[in-house]
Formats: sequence, structure tokens, C-alpha cells
Amino acid sequence: MMRITLALCLLWPGPMLAAPADLDAQPEAAVALQVAIVPAPASETLRGVVDSVDERNDTLMIRLSAGRIEPFKVQDGLIFNAVRFGDPVEISVQNISGFRTIVGLSKE
Repeated sequence: MMRITLALCLLWPGPMLAAPADLDAQPEAAVALQVAIVPAPASETLRGVVDSVDERNDTLMIRLSAGRIEPFKVQDGLIFNAVRFGDPVEISVQNISGFRTIVGLSKE
């Protein structure tokens, strides 16, 4: 009998998390479960041209339009091996730790 109960607890863990039906008799037995739902970071796709490469600061300067150049942090340092000044690129950008960060890059 004990093995069957143990097997059921392992197969269906949901009932083990439920609060007792009679909360008035055992108020300390009630357990509040909180679930933290963390949304996936919003990703933005941009197109531009590499204006400068700064490996020391993990930054790429991308010319997004005429007269508009923006710095972007690089999540993966291998990106520096793939791009050079003047390369047209398409980048996926996320806001990580307060910095606009390149999480994906493809050359056009």
C-alpha cells in the first residue's frame, strides 16, 4: 500500500501542493504559493551599417539611418570576428541590464 501511494505522489505532484480543505481547523497549514512570471525580453530587429567596432568596450556602432549612429553592446564577443566597418547588417536587439544589446546578427 505504501508503494502505491508513493508512486501516485510522484506521478501526480499537484495534489501534494493543495491546501487542506478545512482551513479553519488548521490555519497554519495553509501555504501561499507565489509564482513569478517573467516575460521574455522584447526583441527588436534593426537594419544598418557597421560604423565602428570597439572590442575593448564590447560595443558596435551601427549607422541606422543617415546621420543616426547608435552604440550597441554585444552579448557574444564572436560577433567581432564576423563584422567589419561598412558591413550591412541586420541585428536583433534586447534591453539587457539597461543597455541595448545585440543578441543576434546577420550580414546582408
